[in-house]
Amino acid sequence: MTRPFVLTVAALALMLVGVAQAQVRTERVQFAKGASSKTITGSIKGDESVDYLVGARAGQTLSVTLKPGNASNYFNVLPPGSDTALFVGSSSGNTYSGRLPANGDYRVRVYLMRNAARRNEAANYTLTIGVTGAAASAAPAAPAGSAVVTPGNMPAFCRGEVAGNYGTRPAYVKTDPVVRRKDGGSSITGTVDKGNEGVKRFECRFDAKGRFIDVMALTSDGE
Repeated sequence: MTRPFVLTVAALALMLVGVAQAQVRTERVQFAKGASSKTITGSIKGDESVDYLVGARAGQTLSVTLKPGNASNYFNVLPPGSDTALFVGSSSGNTYSGRLPANGDYRVRVYLMRNAARRNEAANYTLTIGVTGAAASAAPAAPAGSAVVTPGNMPAFCRGEVAGNYGTRPAYVKTDPVVRRKDGGSSITGTVDKGNEGVKRFECRFDAKGRFIDVMALTSDGE
């Protein structure tokens, strides 16, 4: 009775390890100074997938083109804070261009269809991502349920949000003074030290009531 139980536990542990290793890899897109697009070469195998983070504002146009090395290689476009895709490559093809509905980080997820992933196939690909156009002039709405932050607490709040977005500690985030915008909201710019990735610039935004809106990269890679 004991031995089959031990074997079952061991098998379950191996399954859990396999699930943990199948996580999505995330990379932030870095545009060269003065450029509005970038071409990336990459590869995936089996159930691997890559999320390319692209910071953009409402009203701008995001363009994505994928040149796959495998017929089952596609991409999806996911909006900030949601897993409901704006674009599904497996049903719509390998080219997307659309005006963006909100501010934040959009995810361009490159993956293999399940049939190819199960066969542990691989794909080499070339992905071109571009962001063009001016942002919409109207200020976006704060997320529902956002807490009101007083001006004196905004820098600390901003540092915490930036640290979470960039995967670092608040101690590596520096903020400038709070600036009042013409629409009545507030903004804080600053820098975050990403070590080997360099120093990135960002902007935290709050609405006229002091509710946090988002963290935006200044240029798409935050430099």
